[in-house]
Amino acid sequence: MAGKQGTASVTAPSTSAAKTSTSAAKATPRRLRAKVGHELRASASASDAQIKTLAHNVRFDLASEIAYQAIREQYFARLNRVLTGIQVFLGTSAAAAMLSWVPDLAVWLVSASALAGVLLLVMDPAGAARDHRALRSRLQMIRAGLEEYTDTEESLRRARAGVIRTCADAPPGYRAAQAIAFNNAVNAFYDESAASQHRYKIGFWRGLFANVFPMRGHRFPKEQPLPQRIDNGNDGSDRAGH
Repeated sequence: MAGKQGTASVTAPSTSAAKTSTSAAKATPRRLRAKVGHELRASASASDAQIKTLAHNVRFDLASEIAYQAIREQYFARLNRVLTGIQVFLGTSAAAAMLSWVPDLAVWLVSASALAGVLLLVMDPAGAARDHRALRSRLQMIRAGLEEYTDTEESLRRARAGVIRTCADAPPGYRAAQAIAFNNAVNAFYDESAASQHRYKIGFWRGLFANVFPMRGHRFPKEQPLPQRIDNGNDGSDRAGH
């Protein structure tokens, strides 16, 4: 009997411990469910913020690319009109009358007419203007598609892929013209206090010859350098450059 009582006295605490562990196990899922629900709400808000950031980036890239194609289109269209006007004018009777008055201008006027014809043939500004107009139209269609539906990650990524495909068909870029287009997009998206920290400083001569020379190796400085900021890293990798 003593042995049985001893056995009973030993098993009784284990039974109470099992009940305690069972009650603790029942209480644990309640805490886990509350914690999981909080994390789901946090991830949802983070996802909304990411979609807003992605939407802003896609629309900004679209505005910048459309502005660049418009700049190139206008340049070639004007060049085509100027060269065509020179050829037409030098072939009129008014030019012939000028030659009769000033015979020494004959060589210069004939040379100018020949140069205009060569540039029209070699550069084909009319065709280049049509190409940039077609690219700008494709980019505008992508922008119109974004305005038809609510922003989602899938629709924004599809729009970004469309921009990349359109730019793949474009000729090599001109760095100064791209910087001017970037400044136009910055002016459209930000107020002056923020835009002045993002715009590039072009300069008069580079702006004048933006569509003539590629300037692909040139780095344009910002109008107002951004202030330096250092995050948690100690190696300086997170420092914002000027």
